[in-house]
Amino acid sequence: MRYGGSILVFSITLLASALGQSTSTLRLVPRFAYVANDQDDTVSIFAIEKAKLRSLGYAYVGAGSGPRAVAVTPSQRFLYAANTGAGISGYAIDSTTGALTPVQGSPFATGPEFAVAVHPSEKFLISANGSNICSYMIDAATGSIRLVGCATSDSASSVGVYRSGSFVYATNERSNSVSAFAIDPTTGVLIAAPGSPFAAGSNPKAAVIDPSGNYLYVPNGGGANVSAYAINPGTGALTQVPGSPFATGSTPESAAVNHSGKFLYVGNSGDKTVSAYAINATSGALTPISAAFGTGTSRPLGLTVSPADPLLYVADHDSNEVLILGISKTGALFYESIIRSRGSAISIALASGNHPVAYGPKFVYECNASSGDIWGYQITATSGALTPLSGFPLRAGNSPWTIASDFFGKFLFTANSGDDRVSAFSINSQTGAISAVSGSPYVAGMRPYAVAVDNGARYIYLTNNLSNTISAYAVGSTNSLAPVPGSPFPNSGSAPLGLAIDPRGKFLYVANAQSSTVSIYQIDAGTGILTDVGSAPSDGDPVAVTIDPLGRFLYAASKSSGRVTAYAVDGPSGQLVAVRGSPFPGAGLAHSIVVEPSSKRVYVGSGNPGSISGYNLFGNTGSLKLLPTSPFDGVSEPYSLSFDLSDSFLYVTNGSANNVSGFAIDKTTGTLTPVLGSPFPSGTIPASITVVDTLE
Repeated sequence: MRYGGSILVFSITLLASALGQSTSTLRLVPRFAYVANDQDDTVSIFAIEKAKLRSLGYAYVGAGSGPRAVAVTPSQRFLYAANTGAGISGYAIDSTTGALTPVQGSPFATGPEFAVAVHPSEKFLISANGSNICSYMIDAATGSIRLVGCATSDSASSVGVYRSGSFVYATNERSNSVSAFAIDPTTGVLIAAPGSPFAAGSNPKAAVIDPSGNYLYVPNGGGANVSAYAINPGTGALTQVPGSPFATGSTPESAAVNHSGKFLYVGNSGDKTVSAYAINATSGALTPISAAFGTGTSRPLGLTVSPADPLLYVADHDSNEVLILGISKTGALFYESIIRSRGSAISIALASGNHPVAYGPKFVYECNASSGDIWGYQITATSGALTPLSGFPLRAGNSPWTIASDFFGKFLFTANSGDDRVSAFSINSQTGAISAVSGSPYVAGMRPYAVAVDNGARYIYLTNNLSNTISAYAVGSTNSLAPVPGSPFPNSGSAPLGLAIDPRGKFLYVANAQSSTVSIYQIDAGTGILTDVGSAPSDGDPVAVTIDPLGRFLYAASKSSGRVTAYAVDGPSGQLVAVRGSPFPGAGLAHSIVVEPSSKRVYVGSGNPGSISGYNLFGNTGSLKLLPTSPFDGVSEPYSLSFDLSDSFLYVTNGSANNVSGFAIDKTTGTLTPVLGSPFPSGTIPASITVVDTLE
């Protein structure tokens, strides 16, 4: 019910804005970002954390679908994707987690689609399919769509809807024009506006309307300029404003107006920049604010502004990244953060509510190699202290060596090295109780050592140390596991131990202790099948690997050399390149390694007799530097480390002391301090630990 309120607030905000009413008492907070990856057939899902994004997984649209544009309904209940190969896909949005579930009948076989937009009333979905602009009726209950009708619009590639919903605009790339239509508010039928189509520049690419509804801006990809039009509020007819077109960078293809309507931003794919302009409220004319902002080596093919915060989201297509830029009071752009998308990012849509995304520590689970069981604990959010959950310990399997949970805390998985099985459990989000899923445990390879699950709980993977293979399973609709076709997969290195999946779910990395390498595998979004795409040399015998939450850097800990090898991760290919100064000393006889959720620090658990080494992570290079207060004592053979997502607490298994330690983290210095009551009793030889958080 809480999130029903957030949906209502957003809907009222948009409708009041469209009717010219005051929205000063209504609050709008972006919660999730959705990114269409046209060459990856996926839509990436991110949680919005102020000026940063956190990967939550992805929705697989379908083989050859080519999702090109995404749009969210005003109620925030549904998302639609325009696909060049699969028509229109519709999804219901989980308002708590941001997860996407296909609506009834999706994907809708409408033919190739290039753009979608939602009518402010939420009754209609408008699409551009290359030759027509089409209107679809949206079922308010299910999100399904049915065709109302289409209107001819030569080579239509983008669509914009007037703030009140009275008019629809489409750019025509071949005829260098903009088509305008009136839309019937009851039936959704489109009727050409007087004088339509209207002349534009060469190869017009996007149709962006300012919040006041006074002006339309169209970047002309073949003319290095943007056309500006005044909109007749009665007929929808367009008149070019004085001075139009206005110069841009090379090959402008995308545009966005900020929520106040004061500034226009244009993405220039030719010279890889974003141009910024002040909008004259009286005339609609544009004045450059500052020098264009460079987007590096990637083309900015999609721009989206936050409806509440001074932020611009940029889909950097070639680098598979989303760039978040701050907007100053004068409209100038500055760098805030960057994150990897699963594929070539081309369009971004945001979903909002009445409060931001927040995380809180909830449960801790650990598995014990000798006693063969799982122990569960409740976390006291204020102190980090642990209280045993009722119903535990619970049998896991023979010698469970690794335990893992998905991002949303729905599942637990253990790699049982003593009986060559993997166990799967569902987690009760209220009580923390766990129950074995149907068919568990499942057959694995010889001596499975490590298990990992992707953020969206689509696939899990195990390293089989003795058979030198990787087992892969798909998580089904009933939560049961099914082997991925071709599983188990041969491993390119020798004696695989630790493994890590990058945050976006695109690559799997395996630490090979005997061959001193890290294997790299690409994950098929639709099937989970692994493809060997290479390997990288590592220092000593790597036993554990971890990747930072932004997907930029990977770290491998060596048990024999006491050093950490650091790699920069190439976004599109997943390849690893050692960062300058790597390997970094000070790790001791490493058992485990983890990156702090904030991506500010790295911690390594070392044995003989036992300590935790902490490093500062320099985000611009990936290099490491030991913390002045490192190492931290009070642990014994720390086989596993796990953070809560709020960066408040670190939990550690003490393999030779049969207990679990908890530490509070100083967010400024990275210093670790034992929490109240630490250490806490566990089973015999606690080998691995995982933290489950709440998401609100």
